Amino acid sequence: MIKSTLFLCLIIFLSDAVNIQNDQKFLEPEKKKVIHIQLQERETKVQDKQNFYKLIAINQDKLSDSSFAQTEQSGPQYMRMHNYKNIQYTADLGIGQPGNTFKVVLDTGSANLWIDSTRCQEEGCMRHKQYNHEDSQSFLPLNQELNVEFGSGDLKGVVNADTVYFGEVTLPRQNLAEITSENGAIFRDLDFDGILGLAYPKMAPKNFNPVFDNLMDQRVLERNQFSFYFAKDANDIAHSEFTLGGYNPAHVDGDIHYHDVIDKYYWMIKADNILVDNKDIGLCNGSCRLIVDTGTSIMSGPFDDLGTLLRTLNVKSHCHEINTLPTITFKIDDVDYTLDPEEYVKPTNFDAAQLTEVNEGDDLQALIEVNNWDCIAAFMPLDIQQPQGPAWILGDIFLRKYYSIYDRDNNQVGFAKAKK
Repeated sequence: MIKSTLFLCLIIFLSDAVNIQNDQKFLEPEKKKVIHIQLQERETKVQDKQNFYKLIAINQDKLSDSSFAQTEQSGPQYMRMHNYKNIQYTADLGIGQPGNTFKVVLDTGSANLWIDSTRCQEEGCMRHKQYNHEDSQSFLPLNQELNVEFGSGDLKGVVNADTVYFGEVTLPRQNLAEITSENGAIFRDLDFDGILGLAYPKMAPKNFNPVFDNLMDQRVLERNQFSFYFAKDANDIAHSEFTLGGYNPAHVDGDIHYHDVIDKYYWMIKADNILVDNKDIGLCNGSCRLIVDTGTSIMSGPFDDLGTLLRTLNVKSHCHEINTLPTITFKIDDVDYTLDPEEYVKPTNFDAAQLTEVNEGDDLQALIEVNNWDCIAAFMPLDIQQPQGPAWILGDIFLRKYYSIYDRDNNQVGFAKAKK
């Protein structure tokens, strides 16, 4: 009897062990992801992009801060990016359903998700694909209106929520700003349907949950990082890439150096100095702020400091011998990131004429006048006000040479020389 009882207990124990093992398999979390997305390029005039930059980044404080609704594991994943003429990089974003895709700029210089909407009937809106929330079964009305003024017009919209499909990840109840009216030509010549901001949530209006923060809340990524590789060849649209959840070692040449974010608003880091042919010409005065911005196609600097740089470079006199121009070095935490002249000098068909239209001041205007020039330094004056400014902007010209990693776990930006 005792033997029979022990045998029965053994069978029950083994049965429970199997059930526990099965339950553990059932409860085991999915492998977290690293997603690689190939990018596209979109041609964008400098003036149009700069107006848009001022709208979405510099005028954030003009957005309403009423409360918005909030949204309630694997290796890296890679997403395709597309491009046109090395100007503006976009990726596909599904809204409402996976196949309903829009071309959005992946912009580390802003935090919100803006999308063109059928509610907008102006010419600038109707030239692009428009989001129609009536076609979506997952649409959630929040009806938070916003109105943003900028230099040459104004933009009106309404914040709602819908399911967003980004790479292989589904994000329910993602906050998005539907554009309902645009007064001015801000979107007319822009070749994308919206913008996906990747800056810190501090930049977004109160309780507006940015896309990457929603991804972090979902805990689906291997690491709370994303990274960019921008192809250097304007004719190569196959290899520009955005990575969610980590970085792609195939695009990294050498060591990665990480630098602390000093203001969790932009992806802002501190430079020790900016040197011209390894000489200090007074651009930093001890240190200066750098904003790493994938949404800006060129480079920007404070008005007075950029004037000093352009006078020193004297690009006008060297268009037919660009290799004789000096290098520009951004020294960050004792690491040198150098741009050679062929990397920061562009021919005037680069849309350089637009640079003169968006700047004020006769002295600096003379320095960037291009009517009779063959080339120009691809820098634009931009005074960013305190508390974030003054600051320099490292745009796509810098980021084509240096692979960039944006780490929210450690609040750092990593740079490595991009592999050709």
